[in-house]
Amino acid sequence: MSFTHFIELLLVAGILIVVGIPLFGKLPKTRPFSEIDPLEEKFKHLLVRKEEVLLSIKELEVDRTTEKLSNEDYETSRIKLEGEAITILEQIEKLERDRKKSGESRLQKT
Repeated sequence: MSFTHFIELLLVAGILIVVGIPLFGKLPKTRPFSEIDPLEEKFKHLLVRKEEVLLSIKELEVDRTTEKLSNEDYETSRIKLEGEAITILEQIEKLERDRKKSGESRLQKT
């Protein structure tokens, strides 16, 4: 074995040690991601959906003013979107009430 091969072997071994220690060292016991709360995710989804419906209503009004829609189409679409918006708002309010109740019950338990 020549001297250059020995140096190359030491260099490769050094690189493997430097890269391997962080990769294969003791991993922390903490989780890198927090657990997902399904109620929180549903709440966020409802807020996004509410914004989408409100934007759709605004677009519908613009389409009516530019006469892209007939009055009949406008009315049926608006009634449908308003009904969906009301349903979403009711679900948001219910989730907020449930979150307040669960927060109060947690405080009373501690």
